[in-house]
Formats: sequence, structure tokens, C-alpha cells
Amino acid sequence: MPDPSGNTPVDDAIQSIFHVSALLDFMRLQFWDSQQLTVTQLRLLGFLKEEEGLSNAELADRLLVTRPSVSALLDRLERGGYIRRETSLRDRRGIHIYLEDRGRRAVDYARQDAREFARTLFRGLDDATVAQIGCAFETLAANGRKQRALDLAALRACEDEHGIE
Repeated sequence: MPDPSGNTPVDDAIQSIFHVSALLDFMRLQFWDSQQLTVTQLRLLGFLKEEEGLSNAELADRLLVTRPSVSALLDRLERGGYIRRETSLRDRRGIHIYLEDRGRRAVDYARQDAREFARTLFRGLDDATVAQIGCAFETLAANGRKQRALDLAALRACEDEHGIE
């Protein structure tokens, strides 16, 4: 039987994602107030926590943003004492990025806070439901990464075609 609102199951799922995402806004704002870090800056620090010594290009690929965008993020994070850049010993042109103690602490604080809050969202759900939700989110994330990578590849091709750096 068709939904009287005209919504498809995908429309309803998207609305549910918006509802859950809105619950996280207070955490993002709280983190901004305490650390003055955006979600993207925090994600960048998280990638460095997982693997230090990444290059600008590697971070851009992981964040699915342009290299100039990463450069601007790195400038601000370096000024704030969250990261440091070091010239590669093998290739003097290469720069590797490392976390400073302040960056490490920020990631640890944010992850702990996020995990504690996320646990409250799963209260009352059985293990099978939690596993289903986890699988669905992993699939959504994989689909999103693929699409964003395609979008960035098209953008880079356009920039290359027009000589934009």
C-alpha cells in the first residue's frame, strides 16, 4: 500500500538520518566552544591519530576534499598547536604532518564524548538491531565515500583542464 504522504522508504530513511544528525549538533557546538575546532578539523586530527606522518594529498584523499582545502585546515591547526609539519628526509619537497599533544588530547576527548553519547542512543536495543544499524551505517558511509571520490575526481579533472590549482 502506498504511503499517503507520498514519501518513499528512502525519503523516510533520510528524514531519520536528519533527526539523528540533529541530536549531534549540541556535541559539535560544545566541542567548538571548548576547542574551537570544526568537525572537519577534528576528522583530520582523527586521521592523524590513526596514522601519523600523512601528507597533504593523503589527508585530502581521506577527507574527500581538495588539497587547497586541506592546506587551509593545516595552517589553522598548526597555528593552534594541534599539529606540526616536517619535511621528508627522503624527498625534501615532501611534507609529513604529525599530531602535537594538544591535537592528540582533542581527538581523545572528542571520541570519548561521542562514544558516551552514542551509547545512550543504543539503550534498549537488542544486539541484533544494533548490528543491523551498524551494517546499514557502514554501507551508507561506503556509498558516500564512493560518490564523494567520484565528485572530487570530476572536480580535479575540470581544474586540470582549465589550469586551476
